[in-house]
Amino acid sequence: MRRPSSVAAAALLAFFVYACSAGRSDSGEPDLEGGTDDDSGGFKLDTGADPGFDVSLDGPAPGCTGLRCQQKPCPGGGDTTLTGTVYAPNGTLPLYNVIVYVPNLKPLALTKGATCDKCGAVASGDPITTALTDAHGKFTLKNVPIGSSIPLVIQLGKWRRQVVVPSVAECTETKITDVNLTRLPKNQKEGDIPKIAVTVGGCDKLSCMLPKIGLDASEFGVDGSAASVHFYAPSGGFLTGGPAGMKDARTLWSNAAKLKEYDIAIFSCECSEMPTTKDATSFAAVNDYLNAGGRIFTTDFQYLWYKSSPDPNMRAVAPIPGGAPGGTNPVSLDTTFPKGKALADWLSYVDKTVTYGKVTCDYVFNNFSPADPKKAQIWGSSIGVSGGAGTSNNPRFITINTPVGKPVEDQCGKAVHLDAHINGTDTIDASFPAGCKTPIKAGEEAFAFFFFDLASCIQKDGDPPKDPPVR
Repeated sequence: MRRPSSVAAAALLAFFVYACSAGRSDSGEPDLEGGTDDDSGGFKLDTGADPGFDVSLDGPAPGCTGLRCQQKPCPGGGDTTLTGTVYAPNGTLPLYNVIVYVPNLKPLALTKGATCDKCGAVASGDPITTALTDAHGKFTLKNVPIGSSIPLVIQLGKWRRQVVVPSVAECTETKITDVNLTRLPKNQKEGDIPKIAVTVGGCDKLSCMLPKIGLDASEFGVDGSAASVHFYAPSGGFLTGGPAGMKDARTLWSNAAKLKEYDIAIFSCECSEMPTTKDATSFAAVNDYLNAGGRIFTTDFQYLWYKSSPDPNMRAVAPIPGGAPGGTNPVSLDTTFPKGKALADWLSYVDKTVTYGKVTCDYVFNNFSPADPKKAQIWGSSIGVSGGAGTSNNPRFITINTPVGKPVEDQCGKAVHLDAHINGTDTIDASFPAGCKTPIKAGEEAFAFFFFDLASCIQKDGDPPKDPPVR
């Protein structure tokens, strides 16, 4: 190797300083900058006859580090791009609004449980180039480093997959066609999965959506297990089964500290309000969880978490007469805001049998009166047919950022309510997920969209998602 000039030597020194100050991996695995972590917690450069790059004046530009030294300008307005489609773990369901990026450092470990994750933050790992997937799950990364073994991160909230692209050619498009490189992880061996709590219920088999989107059976368990998804037994109503060893749902929703161990909580419909299984302690715990950054998903009678919330702003989101009176199918989606249009576009793309902007569920209810648009986002509505909120056009799909009524920069959590049942045909018992046999249908597809959207960073749902920043 040539002896570096004084200018190049200064650049080399700057690289050493950068590497020593960079974030380290807690795993002890090799860092993307080419070093490894030592046991003392410091960063140790590989020692060899040649550090692997040319520091002479005709080498990389002074000040570039790692993969940034492999970004090359292209003549005539060209670009080095990387394209592909991000899928759910099953490798068939494309996903909207997923962050895709090339990191310059190894991303840090994710924190499990309720955290305040706001959109606009720089992703871990010093991103070099970033993109978001569109309503068809497609992404285009620009100004990608050229060469072999280019790292790629695919992330949606606490879902994260880290893969390596075999090679990226200079000043041309590199297409990733292997879905196994661009799907979210099926299990924890493949990557990061949110920690999810599910309370089972007799009237809506919400949890059958989880194996249908591709999660491995090994990820289904009970509190205390290493699985990503923990099931809790219903407290009353029309009882249904589930994995052996489930704890009572009241041990979850009456304990704010336990709730905060989970990224997402799914509360399945129990076929009635079951007020004897929920009290002031329960409503306060769920409210505390939401305000701390928790995410909840509810259907039908689980509206009680909003109707009986200790927060007057939550109770003011919408009048909720309740009682599960009938609403009409299909639900009409609101496509006047960007994410609402994305839902309609996505559904028509993944399911050619649906009418654009319409979702048919197993049952639709009329529990909600019109909502305050300053406190909630209405995604879909339909006419009520009897009782409850009357015969007006009422909310069926609704999202609420929390704390309710605060500026978005002060909000951390989110609730999704579908005033419907999406799966009344599958079976949840001790053999779960063996009883989830019916093909995924429109209502479950809508649930899947909201389920993944619920996992994402917090923003005002009426605004379009913004491209993630590069440092």
